[in-house]
Amino acid sequence: MRGIDSVATQALPVRAAKKNRRDARLRTGLVYALLLLGALVFSWPLLWMAFTSVKLDRELFARHLHLLPEAPRPQRRSPYVDDRVFEDLEGKRQGELLPVLTEHFRYLAPTLDPDLNADDLATQLARGAYQHLTEVLPASQWMVPAGQLKDEALASLSPALTAALLAQVKRGLVIGQLRARSYDLQEDQLIAPVAAAKAWQVQGSAYGYLLPSPSGDGAQWHYDFSEGDRIRLVADLQTSFDLARLYRLQLSLRSDGSWNRLRAYVEMGGQRFEAARSQALADGEWSVLTWQRPGPDDLTNKIRTWTLLRRRGGEALAQGPHALRVVLELRRVGILGAWWGKISRNYLMVFDNMPFWRYTATSVLLVIANLIGNLLSCSMVAYSFSRLKWPGRALSFNLLLGTMMIPAQVTLIPFFLIIRHLGWYNTLTPLWVCSFFGNAFNVFLMHQFFKGIPRDLEDAAKIDGCGPVRTYWHIMMPLIKPTLATVAVFTFMGVWNDFMGPLIFLSDQRLYPLSLGLYALNVQAGGSMAMMMAGSMLMILPVVLLFFFAQRYFIQGITMTGLKG
Repeated sequence: MRGIDSVATQALPVRAAKKNRRDARLRTGLVYALLLLGALVFSWPLLWMAFTSVKLDRELFARHLHLLPEAPRPQRRSPYVDDRVFEDLEGKRQGELLPVLTEHFRYLAPTLDPDLNADDLATQLARGAYQHLTEVLPASQWMVPAGQLKDEALASLSPALTAALLAQVKRGLVIGQLRARSYDLQEDQLIAPVAAAKAWQVQGSAYGYLLPSPSGDGAQWHYDFSEGDRIRLVADLQTSFDLARLYRLQLSLRSDGSWNRLRAYVEMGGQRFEAARSQALADGEWSVLTWQRPGPDDLTNKIRTWTLLRRRGGEALAQGPHALRVVLELRRVGILGAWWGKISRNYLMVFDNMPFWRYTATSVLLVIANLIGNLLSCSMVAYSFSRLKWPGRALSFNLLLGTMMIPAQVTLIPFFLIIRHLGWYNTLTPLWVCSFFGNAFNVFLMHQFFKGIPRDLEDAAKIDGCGPVRTYWHIMMPLIKPTLATVAVFTFMGVWNDFMGPLIFLSDQRLYPLSLGLYALNVQAGGSMAMMMAGSMLMILPVVLLFFFAQRYFIQGITMTGLKG
């Protein structure tokens, strides 16, 4: 019995140790789970902005909103039926009514559009008709017998409703008019909408042809990439003016949402040109594609509604001062190309609609100037208040802290009058020069850190022959790096996000920083919420990256108050 008791006694610490390790792992897992949950909660606005920046505008105004953007579906042929226009609806009589509507539209599908898949077309039209009936029929009519409900539903399907539903679910690429404009404001309609089907010649490895659009607004481009990945439209044209004076070419086009890419090639005057960027066929709306050669417009702040034409090598077929050849090349893309087109679409629109890099350079210049000014002036003032003894030091420090109680709105008008009197209005000077006069909060933060540094270090520096300036620069400044990093982060965020200052002191759009540039973008090219989210995402990205890499110094500067002696 003693042996058994001895073994049991020895096993108790082992079991206790295993239990402690298991409890420790559970606590660690719980802590990490809570941290992950908190990170998701606090990063929710950033995630929402990131996902919204890659959405199409129609996704933001859909019946049901989703956090994640719709996956693009590259299409191999066009026209086609978009099966995501109408969703399956949950209804009391859905199971009885939908099959009737589907059969009705399956019978009509060949007459509505023989180029579309009959089953897909019938399914989508039935869903659209059912959704329409749920909105227009009163609730009392849904309680009638099934046969009577079917008769009433079929009777309500007018030709106008069917045509409207067909227009919503059908996706097709339509080529409209082509116009040319000269620098002398001469304008030629090179291809009229009604003549578009005859003006273009179809070439390429893929199968395709043009048919006049039923509405007379252009030519519907039918294509099939089953046996090739490229197809071209070629048009040989003549202008009434000399092509040396050509300003731009404009093509009206309705996209088919296939995410295939369209690029333009132009031949004139014995030279060949290529569009600098291809266009993704992203949605089903009408748009105007504009191409022009490099010129004075590229140096202005105009909204870039055009794509540059770059010179290419090789011999051009179009010769003569008025001969023009335009080639539209459509290339098939895969799922990765479609995703890249969707992700980059809104961001490219931001770069096209505003001089993004000019505004960014201005913001960076202001950040650098304010960083230098704040770090130097605030550290010197804080050092003099905390380490040097001079008459009136306490009173001056209290007055400095008192200025923190004055709202900025109170001093805004006097400050503006001073800036205007100095001749600094509509310049960048008032946005950075004040940083060289110190900031009360930053001075207070550094003052508290300076007070925690032992006097022995300063006394040792005096014994070695260092004066106040050398002591400040060589002894004190290296010891307050965490606080300097904190001030730098605060300054960067304040200057980078500053909107009110540039709005008050700047009127020249060429001097705008990025914060005010986004506001101008919203005013000039507003209406696209997804594009604004893309611009906002580009603006906050440097702030997020800065805090991610500098958070260690930021936390040290907030928590540390000095050195332990």
